[in-house]
Amino acid sequence: MEKQSIERILYSETEKRLNLMEQADYEFPERIAKSDAAMIIGSVALCVILIALCMTGVIR
Repeated sequence: MEKQSIERILYSETEKRLNLMEQADYEFPERIAKSDAAMIIGSVALCVILIALCMTGVIR
């Protein structure tokens, strides 16, 4: 088995996925809702706050 370069693997996978998406019956995923985005932002903010509290010694 020949070793393929990572670049060749990426180009091959990208071409496969683009061909799949160009098909007429391809169903695109739905956009995320505002509530989903708010949950993601809230989770990230909570994690940053917890990390800051751990770094300052408030949480041991």
